[in-house]
Amino acid sequence: MPKRIDAEARTAAIAEASLRVLERDGLSGLSVRGVAAEAGIAAASLRRAFATQHALREFCLELIEDRVKARIAALELTGRPLVEGLLLQLLPLDKERRLELVAQVQLGVLSLTDTALRPAAIRLSDGVARVCHIAVEVLTETGQFHQGRDPEYEAQRLRALLDGLAMQGLWSGELSEAGPILEMLTRHLDELARP
Repeated sequence: MPKRIDAEARTAAIAEASLRVLERDGLSGLSVRGVAAEAGIAAASLRRAFATQHALREFCLELIEDRVKARIAALELTGRPLVEGLLLQLLPLDKERRLELVAQVQLGVLSLTDTALRPAAIRLSDGVARVCHIAVEVLTETGQFHQGRDPEYEAQRLRALLDGLAMQGLWSGELSEAGPILEMLTRHLDELARP
């Protein structure tokens, strides 16, 4: 059992190091040598955990998905606060979420030409769409979504807004600049309740 725990801990350390390398150095830095140095392990140990660069890249996307799911599962909210909590998990409003989004964007762009990576990138993107649909469902169930609006269209529009806010948050570069992003999201959710 200890060997399994050590292997899991090593894999987690490698994945975390990979996200940091992606944020700091971009895709060109995501090499065996670069990630091993960041994780403080030998390159051979990294190769045992991830035999190929593709496996490492795919695991990074899976790690992001798992981390977001864990944060969402930990939310103990209902109604509008739940909707806001769900959506805020997908925006770069702290170091962890910024790190995830930078890695997701870089690996997502790579997946446009790397067909082997594409399924993992699409799965992560589909998860964002699901969160937007859930947000609209919660607003509907709590009477905070106008009946005259098309739920499917509004979920797609919410996704577009979320993607735009996420990119705006990345480009601003400052975590302290969250105010305008939060205000835009709040105003949009308020608008969904009106005809």
